[in-house]
Amino acid sequence: MINICYFADEVSNDFDDAVKLGVEAGADAVEIRGGIWGKSVTTITADDVKRMQDTLAKYGAKVTCIGSPFGKCHYDKQDEYETHLRYFDRMVEWAHVFNTRIIRGFAFWKPGGGGDAQRPKIEEYLDIIAPKLEPAVKVAEQEDVTLAFETEGSTLIGTCREAKAVIDALGNSPALSVCWDVLNGLYCGELPYPDGYNYIKGLVTHFHIKPNRDKNMKTVGSTDITYEQLFKIVIADGFKGSASIEHWGSPELMLKGVRELRDVVDKL
Repeated sequence: MINICYFADEVSNDFDDAVKLGVEAGADAVEIRGGIWGKSVTTITADDVKRMQDTLAKYGAKVTCIGSPFGKCHYDKQDEYETHLRYFDRMVEWAHVFNTRIIRGFAFWKPGGGGDAQRPKIEEYLDIIAPKLEPAVKVAEQEDVTLAFETEGSTLIGTCREAKAVIDALGNSPALSVCWDVLNGLYCGELPYPDGYNYIKGLVTHFHIKPNRDKNMKTVGSTDITYEQLFKIVIADGFKGSASIEHWGSPELMLKGVRELRDVVDKL
Protein backbone atom coordinates (compact mmCIF):
# COMPACT_ATOMS: atom_id res chain seq x y z
CA MET A 1 0.00 0.00 0.00
CA ILE A 2 1.09 3.58 -0.64
CA ASN A 3 2.10 5.65 2.39
CA ILE A 4 0.30 9.00 2.67
CA CYS A 5 3.00 11.64 2.96
CA TYR A 6 3.38 15.43 2.83
CA PHE A 7 6.02 18.13 3.16
CA ALA A 8 5.84 19.00 6.84
CA ASP A 9 7.22 22.52 6.39
CA GLU A 10 4.32 23.47 4.11
CA VAL A 11 1.85 22.71 6.90
CA SER A 12 3.66 24.45 9.77
CA ASN A 13 7.09 25.71 10.72
CA ASP A 14 6.54 24.02 14.06
CA PHE A 15 7.39 20.38 13.40
CA ASP A 16 5.20 19.13 16.23
CA ASP A 17 2.21 21.06 14.92
CA ALA A 18 2.91 19.95 11.33
CA VAL A 19 2.97 16.27 12.26
CA LYS A 20 -0.12 16.52 14.44
CA LEU A 21 -2.19 18.22 11.73
CA GLY A 22 -0.99 15.93 8.96
CA VAL A 23 -1.79 12.76 10.88
CA GLU A 24 -5.22 14.11 11.80
CA ALA A 25 -5.84 14.70 8.07
CA GLY A 26 -4.97 11.09 7.25
CA ALA A 27 -1.21 10.97 6.69
CA ASP A 28 1.03 8.31 8.15
CA ALA A 29 4.37 9.71 6.97
CA VAL A 30 6.19 12.99 6.44
CA GLU A 31 8.85 14.24 4.07
CA ILE A 32 11.36 16.41 5.92
CA ARG A 33 12.98 19.42 4.29
CA GLY A 34 12.55 22.60 6.36
CA GLY A 35 10.22 23.96 9.01
CA ILE A 36 12.01 22.05 11.76
CA TRP A 37 11.64 24.64 14.49
CA GLY A 38 13.43 27.19 12.32
CA LYS A 39 15.93 24.76 10.82
CA SER A 40 16.24 22.55 7.74
CA VAL A 41 17.62 19.08 7.04
CA THR A 42 20.98 20.68 6.30
CA THR A 43 21.18 22.48 9.66
CA ILE A 44 19.46 20.23 12.23
CA THR A 45 21.53 18.77 15.07
CA ALA A 46 21.43 15.45 16.90
CA ASP A 47 19.32 17.11 19.59
CA ASP A 48 16.84 18.30 16.97
CA VAL A 49 16.65 14.79 15.55
CA LYS A 50 15.87 13.33 18.97
CA ARG A 51 13.09 15.89 19.40
CA MET A 52 11.76 15.00 15.93
CA GLN A 53 11.78 11.30 16.78
CA ASP A 54 9.82 11.99 19.95
CA THR A 55 7.27 13.99 17.95
CA LEU A 56 6.88 11.29 15.32
CA ALA A 57 6.42 8.61 17.97
CA LYS A 58 3.82 10.72 19.77
CA TYR A 59 1.62 10.89 16.67
CA GLY A 60 2.42 7.49 15.18
CA ALA A 61 4.10 8.85 12.04
CA LYS A 62 7.36 8.12 10.26
CA VAL A 63 9.76 9.85 7.91
CA THR A 64 9.52 8.22 4.51
CA CYS A 65 11.73 10.54 2.46
CA ILE A 66 14.58 12.94 3.19
CA GLY A 67 13.70 16.06 1.18
CA SER A 68 17.33 16.82 0.47
CA PRO A 69 18.51 19.80 -1.59
CA PHE A 70 21.42 17.75 -2.95
CA GLY A 71 22.15 18.67 -6.56
CA LYS A 72 20.28 21.97 -6.64
CA CYS A 73 23.51 23.73 -7.43
CA HIS A 74 25.64 24.69 -10.42
CA TYR A 75 27.76 21.79 -11.65
CA ASP A 76 30.49 24.22 -12.73
CA LYS A 77 30.85 26.05 -9.41
CA GLN A 78 33.23 23.97 -7.33
CA ASP A 79 32.42 25.49 -3.93
CA GLU A 80 28.70 24.86 -4.40
CA TYR A 81 29.36 21.35 -5.64
CA GLU A 82 31.57 20.42 -2.69
CA THR A 83 29.00 21.82 -0.27
CA HIS A 84 26.35 19.62 -1.82
CA LEU A 85 28.52 16.53 -1.55
CA ARG A 86 28.78 17.26 2.17
CA TYR A 87 25.02 17.72 2.28
CA PHE A 88 24.57 14.27 0.81
CA ASP A 89 26.75 12.68 3.48
CA ARG A 90 24.55 14.31 6.10
CA MET A 91 21.36 13.21 4.34
CA VAL A 92 22.61 9.62 4.44
CA GLU A 93 23.09 9.98 8.19
CA TRP A 94 19.52 11.21 8.61
CA ALA A 95 18.17 8.46 6.36
CA HIS A 96 19.67 5.87 8.69
CA VAL A 97 18.44 7.67 11.80
CA PHE A 98 14.87 7.88 10.48
CA ASN A 99 14.94 4.38 8.99
CA THR A 100 14.26 5.36 5.40
CA ARG A 101 16.22 4.58 2.25
CA ILE A 102 14.88 7.41 0.09
CA ILE A 103 16.89 10.61 -0.32
CA ARG A 104 15.41 13.01 -2.85
CA GLY A 105 18.01 14.77 -5.00
CA PHE A 106 18.60 16.60 -8.24
CA ALA A 107 20.98 16.64 -11.20
CA PHE A 108 22.16 20.27 -11.08
CA TRP A 109 20.56 23.50 -12.22
CA LYS A 110 19.57 23.69 -15.85
CA PRO A 111 21.98 26.02 -17.71
CA GLY A 112 20.58 29.07 -19.42
CA GLY A 113 17.32 29.44 -17.50
CA GLY A 114 14.16 29.64 -19.55
CA GLY A 115 10.80 28.03 -18.86
CA ASP A 116 10.36 24.41 -17.87
CA ALA A 117 9.38 23.43 -21.41
CA GLN A 118 12.65 24.83 -22.80
CA ARG A 119 14.60 21.65 -22.21
CA PRO A 120 18.33 21.29 -22.84
CA LYS A 121 19.60 18.28 -24.77
CA ILE A 122 20.47 16.05 -21.84
CA GLU A 123 22.82 13.97 -23.98
CA GLU A 124 25.12 16.99 -24.28
CA TYR A 125 25.56 17.14 -20.50
CA LEU A 126 25.90 13.49 -19.51
CA ASP A 127 29.69 13.37 -19.82
CA ILE A 128 29.89 16.48 -17.63
CA ILE A 129 27.44 15.66 -14.86
CA ALA A 130 27.85 11.90 -14.52
CA PRO A 131 31.39 12.12 -13.06
CA LYS A 132 30.19 14.78 -10.63
CA LEU A 133 27.29 12.63 -9.45
CA GLU A 134 29.36 9.46 -9.13
CA PRO A 135 30.74 10.23 -5.63
CA ALA A 136 27.20 10.49 -4.22
CA VAL A 137 26.15 7.34 -6.07
CA LYS A 138 29.07 5.40 -4.56
CA VAL A 139 28.13 6.61 -1.07
CA ALA A 140 24.51 5.61 -1.68
CA GLU A 141 25.63 2.14 -2.79
CA GLN A 142 27.85 1.69 0.25
CA GLU A 143 25.21 2.94 2.67
CA ASP A 144 22.25 1.04 1.18
CA VAL A 145 20.16 4.12 0.40
CA THR A 146 18.68 5.34 -2.86
CA LEU A 147 19.32 8.70 -4.45
CA ALA A 148 15.91 9.42 -5.96
CA PHE A 149 16.25 11.98 -8.74
CA GLU A 150 13.27 14.32 -8.79
CA THR A 151 11.79 15.37 -12.11
CA GLU A 152 12.17 19.14 -11.66
CA GLY A 153 12.09 21.57 -14.58
CA SER A 154 14.68 23.97 -13.17
CA THR A 155 17.26 21.18 -13.26
CA LEU A 156 18.77 18.96 -15.93
CA ILE A 157 16.28 16.24 -15.02
CA GLY A 158 12.83 17.59 -15.77
CA THR A 159 11.32 14.59 -17.51
CA CYS A 160 11.29 10.84 -17.08
CA ARG A 161 13.29 10.50 -20.30
CA GLU A 162 16.00 12.74 -18.85
CA ALA A 163 15.97 10.82 -15.56
CA LYS A 164 16.52 7.54 -17.39
CA ALA A 165 19.32 9.05 -19.47
CA VAL A 166 21.19 10.17 -16.35
CA ILE A 167 20.63 6.85 -14.57
CA ASP A 168 21.89 5.01 -17.65
CA ALA A 169 24.97 7.24 -17.75
CA LEU A 170 25.65 6.28 -14.14
CA GLY A 171 25.63 2.61 -14.96
CA ASN A 172 22.08 1.87 -13.84
CA SER A 173 23.25 1.70 -10.23
CA PRO A 174 20.76 -0.05 -7.91
CA ALA A 175 21.26 2.94 -5.61
CA LEU A 176 19.47 5.23 -8.08
CA SER A 177 15.73 5.71 -8.48
CA VAL A 178 13.16 8.35 -9.42
CA CYS A 179 11.12 10.71 -7.31
CA TRP A 180 8.34 11.23 -9.82
CA ASP A 181 6.84 14.69 -9.69
CA VAL A 182 4.25 13.93 -12.33
CA LEU A 183 3.06 17.50 -12.86
CA ASN A 184 6.62 18.80 -13.22
CA GLY A 185 7.20 16.36 -16.05
CA LEU A 186 4.00 17.46 -17.72
CA TYR A 187 5.11 21.11 -17.48
CA CYS A 188 8.32 20.06 -19.24
CA GLY A 189 6.27 18.78 -22.16
CA GLU A 190 6.18 15.07 -21.38
CA LEU A 191 2.87 13.19 -21.13
CA PRO A 192 3.10 11.22 -17.87
CA TYR A 193 1.58 8.03 -19.25
CA PRO A 194 2.41 6.13 -21.28
CA ASP A 195 5.25 8.34 -22.53
CA GLY A 196 7.01 9.30 -19.32
CA TYR A 197 6.37 6.17 -17.33
CA ASN A 198 7.75 3.90 -20.03
CA TYR A 199 11.20 5.34 -19.32
CA ILE A 200 11.09 4.85 -15.55
CA LYS A 201 9.07 1.67 -15.13
CA GLY A 202 10.45 -0.11 -12.07
CA LEU A 203 12.51 2.91 -10.99
CA VAL A 204 9.90 4.95 -9.09
CA THR A 205 10.41 5.01 -5.31
CA HIS A 206 8.50 8.19 -4.41
CA PHE A 207 5.78 10.48 -5.78
CA HIS A 208 5.20 14.20 -5.42
CA ILE A 209 1.54 15.16 -5.79
CA LYS A 210 0.67 18.71 -6.84
CA PRO A 211 -2.84 19.98 -7.54
CA ASN A 212 -4.39 20.89 -10.86
CA ARG A 213 -5.82 24.33 -11.53
CA ASP A 214 -8.96 23.45 -9.60
CA LYS A 215 -6.82 22.74 -6.53
CA ASN A 216 -7.55 19.05 -6.45
CA MET A 217 -5.77 15.85 -7.51
CA LYS A 218 -8.57 14.32 -9.56
CA THR A 219 -6.44 14.68 -12.69
CA VAL A 220 -2.81 15.39 -13.47
CA GLY A 221 -2.91 18.99 -14.62
CA SER A 222 -5.31 19.49 -17.53
CA THR A 223 -4.93 15.91 -18.78
CA ASP A 224 -7.48 13.15 -18.32
CA ILE A 225 -4.87 11.03 -16.51
CA THR A 226 -5.68 10.39 -12.85
CA TYR A 227 -3.33 9.68 -9.98
CA GLU A 228 -5.44 6.66 -9.15
CA GLN A 229 -4.60 5.22 -12.57
CA LEU A 230 -0.89 5.90 -12.09
CA PHE A 231 -0.89 4.37 -8.61
CA LYS A 232 -2.51 1.18 -9.89
CA ILE A 233 0.08 0.93 -12.66
CA VAL A 234 3.13 1.41 -10.43
CA ILE A 235 1.78 -0.90 -7.72
CA ALA A 236 1.34 -3.61 -10.35
CA ASP A 237 5.01 -3.06 -11.22
CA GLY A 238 6.11 -3.47 -7.60
CA PHE A 239 5.94 0.06 -6.16
CA LYS A 240 5.88 0.11 -2.34
CA GLY A 241 6.73 3.72 -1.59
CA SER A 242 5.00 6.94 -0.63
CA ALA A 243 3.12 9.76 -2.30
CA SER A 244 3.81 13.20 -0.91
CA ILE A 245 1.56 16.26 -1.05
CA GLU A 246 3.51 19.36 -2.12
CA HIS A 247 2.88 22.99 -3.15
CA TRP A 248 -0.89 23.20 -2.69
CA GLY A 249 -0.64 26.89 -1.78
CA SER A 250 -1.42 27.10 1.95
CA PRO A 251 -1.41 24.91 5.07
CA GLU A 252 -5.17 24.44 4.74
CA LEU A 253 -4.89 23.37 1.11
CA MET A 254 -2.00 21.05 1.96
CA LEU A 255 -4.20 19.28 4.50
CA LYS A 256 -6.99 19.16 1.92
CA GLY A 257 -4.51 17.44 -0.38
CA VAL A 258 -3.64 14.92 2.33
CA ARG A 259 -7.33 14.09 2.78
CA GLU A 260 -7.81 13.69 -0.99
CA LEU A 261 -4.75 11.47 -1.24
CA ARG A 262 -6.03 9.35 1.63
CA ASP A 263 -9.36 8.92 -0.15
CA VAL A 264 -7.68 7.87 -3.39
CA VAL A 265 -5.32 5.39 -1.73
CA ASP A 266 -8.09 3.88 0.39
CA LYS A 267 -10.00 3.07 -2.80
CA LEU A 268 -7.12 1.14 -4.34
